[in-house]
Amino acid sequence: MENKEIEFQAKMYAYAINSATKEYGFKKDEGWKLNLANAAEKLEIEQKYYPTVSTQITSESLQKLSELVKIELNQTPIFAKDPINTFGAQHSDSEFIIAYNPIRVHR
Repeated sequence: MENKEIEFQAKMYAYAINSATKEYGFKKDEGWKLNLANAAEKLEIEQKYYPTVSTQITSESLQKLSELVKIELNQTPIFAKDPINTFGAQHSDSEFIIAYNPIRVHR
């Protein structure tokens, strides 16, 4: 994947998170937790929490995309107070970046 494509995907993912924040009426004290996950972990998170925002990535561009996503999101108001330093649950077989709110469980 070219660098321009990775940069575009990072911007689109940040845009999706910001849109979901507004769409689902997040309060100022609510935020997102971001994880790198494989398909099974992604499904488990989606079944446990709502809403979720995810994007699929190739293993070759995993590191680059996750760094760009951190940079992009840390420049947005919802992450300005509590910036992202690392993603949780990193595994060698990760292929998704998934964001969820740990307070909003799926009922």
